[in-house]
Amino acid sequence: MPNPTMKILYGPPGTGKTWQAAREAVKAIEPARYDLAQQEADPAEALRKLHESLVAEGRILWVTFHPSYSYEDFVEGYRPIVDETGQLAYRVVDGPFKSLCLRARFEADLQIGEQLKNGSGGDAGKVVGKDAGGWVVQVKSDREDKVAISTDKYVPRFVVNRILDLGLPPQICSIPGTGRFELENYGIDPEDNDVPEPEDGDTPTTRKASVLKRIIARRTGVLSTSDLTNAAHIGSVIRRLYELQANDPGAGGAVALVIDEINRAEPSRVFGELLTLLEIDKREGKPEAKQIWLPYSKKLFSVPANVSIIGTMNTVDRSLTALDFAMRRRFEFAHVPAQPELVPDAYGGVSPRALLWRINNRVSMLLGSGYEFGHAFLMQEKLEAIRSSMSWAEEPDSQLRVLAHVMRANILPTLAEYFHDDWSKIRAIAGESRDGVDVISLFESPPQDPQFMSRLPDDYESFEAKSLTFSYWWDPSSAGWDGARFHRFFGALAAGN
Repeated sequence: MPNPTMKILYGPPGTGKTWQAAREAVKAIEPARYDLAQQEADPAEALRKLHESLVAEGRILWVTFHPSYSYEDFVEGYRPIVDETGQLAYRVVDGPFKSLCLRARFEADLQIGEQLKNGSGGDAGKVVGKDAGGWVVQVKSDREDKVAISTDKYVPRFVVNRILDLGLPPQICSIPGTGRFELENYGIDPEDNDVPEPEDGDTPTTRKASVLKRIIARRTGVLSTSDLTNAAHIGSVIRRLYELQANDPGAGGAVALVIDEINRAEPSRVFGELLTLLEIDKREGKPEAKQIWLPYSKKLFSVPANVSIIGTMNTVDRSLTALDFAMRRRFEFAHVPAQPELVPDAYGGVSPRALLWRINNRVSMLLGSGYEFGHAFLMQEKLEAIRSSMSWAEEPDSQLRVLAHVMRANILPTLAEYFHDDWSKIRAIAGESRDGVDVISLFESPPQDPQFMSRLPDDYESFEAKSLTFSYWWDPSSAGWDGARFHRFFGALAAGN
């Protein structure tokens, strides 16, 4: 089994990190299918469809970190539930990382023609078909009063994955109709919050069948408790998958977790003690494999060798140094820069590509490459979408209006954030250009108030460093719009004048 991918894609906003992360996830878990998709007439569309199918199968999982994201959200933690009596109770609930690790152990696929066994080792049917959503199992009635007629039953993969994620035994799919049964034989701890108090005839560790069914139904999400009486075919699939895992710990299919905006939370706090298990040589089946005691579920846990993690990181939000070295050494880092070549060189009679290069060069000189603008701001698809949504398609200078809109709604406000409203720098970068002898500015001159200025201390910052207002003439939605003047401004700015 090849080593999993552990990679963080970093760069400024709008460079396609999320798009690239989706491709990396597909490549990590299905390299052969990734290569085939690359050979299609439309590789991007083929990869998009492949990615969507893997997400639907549960093999690629996306999460987005944010400042309040915690270990309890990501790994496991207590969550409120309503118990049998309608009272509020708390149960340990698995987060996306733990759920994906549990699933990775059981993603092995059953083959068509594979024989299945029941709990006593007898014939439980065979697999006669499969698709992305599950398997078709051919079963025969085992009741003596019925003719042995074969019936095809569909076993949804999401139901099986849910049961496997919870670590429940196969026999939960064929709970007897009556009687009292040991809870632990059905994967239930008598101390769990959703287990009601013993009634007449119960012991501390046993409950009657109807109670047992209600507990399992709630945990698995089935619609009716009768589903837990007549689902032995699902149990036979689960039993076989458990056998595959016991015989070959590496039998699970590769899975990938994509963490968007990984640096918006504190990764070391979110991963907690599992940080050690991210290392390749500490994974299941490796010579130095480790297990960690989970604080909420009180169980040993390890990370399968087939779990890849791909993260994206916006360098504007926080610098690389926000990730401590313990976290950084467990990942590879790949820079995703702006690609001006993806921006049209001719649009509305000017060059958005040249403008992007010019602005990024100036921003990089002052703040570094981590603050550049991504190509997504000015890609043809986005520009045309704006032109359509703003109903400018019939205007003769509609493309210039779109570029003015992007400058007004995206580029200049972003520069204001970068430079903390230091408008002298903003104007120098993208707010003013020189066309011949004419200086064209996007800003109104602030009103003069010499009496007020004279009352301020001599060392007070110049008003030019304070907020400026946009001139009306380049508002693409106003009656005062001057397309010819904006054309001159844009061309001169892109040329560096």
